[in-house]
Amino acid sequence: MFGWSEQEVIGDKLPTIPDFLQEDYEKLHAEIVRNRHVTSYETVRQRKDGTLLNVSTFISPLSDAKGNLIAFVAIQRDITEHKRMEAALIENAKQLRTLINAMPDSVCFKEGEGHWIEANDCCLRIFELEHVPYQGKHDEELARLSPHYRSALLQCAESDKRAWEEGKPVRLEEIIFVSREESRIFDVRKVPLFDPDGRRIGLLVISHDITELKKTEELLRKSEKLSVVGQLAAGVAHEIRNPLTSIRGFIQFIQEGNYKREYFQTILSELDRIQSVVNEFLVLAKPQVINFTPRNLSPLLHQVVELLQTEAILNNVQITVELDETATMVNCEENQLKQVFINILKNAIEAMPNGGRITIQLQQLGDSLSVRIQDQGEGIGEERIQKLGEPFYTTKEKGTGLGLMISYKIIQAHQGNMKISSQRNKGTTVEITLPVCASFA
Repeated sequence: MFGWSEQEVIGDKLPTIPDFLQEDYEKLHAEIVRNRHVTSYETVRQRKDGTLLNVSTFISPLSDAKGNLIAFVAIQRDITEHKRMEAALIENAKQLRTLINAMPDSVCFKEGEGHWIEANDCCLRIFELEHVPYQGKHDEELARLSPHYRSALLQCAESDKRAWEEGKPVRLEEIIFVSREESRIFDVRKVPLFDPDGRRIGLLVISHDITELKKTEELLRKSEKLSVVGQLAAGVAHEIRNPLTSIRGFIQFIQEGNYKREYFQTILSELDRIQSVVNEFLVLAKPQVINFTPRNLSPLLHQVVELLQTEAILNNVQITVELDETATMVNCEENQLKQVFINILKNAIEAMPNGGRITIQLQQLGDSLSVRIQDQGEGIGEERIQKLGEPFYTTKEKGTGLGLMISYKIIQAHQGNMKISSQRNKGTTVEITLPVCASFA
């Protein structure tokens, strides 16, 4: 190990100890002589060729029958490679730590029982744990150390259980309130890790702040909504003009002395008609508070058809409605679903410049509801269907492509699916499936 022969080291010709170790050696020798106990330590030793080795040394003093110290037994092991690997691991750990700290996302690793092992600076900053000894603690323990984020940490613990139960990566959105007025929305991925025997090893949690993305989506949704309102303005004006003409005529009859009680009933009926149209028109433009509540889709679809009926008639389009009135409720934000159905119906009307028929079907399929909107338009090529829903991709000359993108987002937020199928010169079918309310499933 050291490069000397047996003859070179036995007797008085001992290998020279390097100067920088001489003092340490003398202290160690004195300590062994004084205490006479077994000693182990790690140090550096010099080979015959001058190179240095990392060695692990175990020294035991030997005494004679009278207790006199007569010799030492030293067992040494070359640990240079071990030290090199240890240093490499430390360096790799530093590099890995630098890497995850440079990430803009929150990264946290927990062991199989849920104790925090490692977290990057972004994660610690989010939960205000920068100066908290977080390692080895559960979410519940950290919730006590960071009371402002108690609910968020407990929410993390619940979603951890879901990841372990499903046994596969899960993706979800979590909201963290940073103050009474402000909250942040995170796209969270949780990856459970198991050993070959199925035992839990750890849980990797990566969270990406999508608050600004959500705000942008909301702005796009409002923009598209106002665009729809503008396009509907002409049809609504026509729809309102008809009852206004009737009201004006009856008021002139009454003014001329032709009084009949039936006139008042007709006037009131026409005013109710105007109010209904205006209410449906305004609901698209007013700010919405996202509040999911159980709703029946049949009256909602009737309202959408009523709003677009005038535009359909002006384009020589007939709308046929086949609704299962016994269909159960879905948990939804009513105004958002109206926006989706209006977008799809308007697309269907515009796809039939020479007129035609649109069929709307509502039926229950097990624990979900299906809404199918089918037109007899020009259809869309297979290569274009794949791109539908991408921002600014459109098949219309003056379209923006935002309508379908927003519709996809709304349906996704409702835990549903939207599928578009089409054939050239035969028409297009849009099918939306939404889960029914849990209490009605």
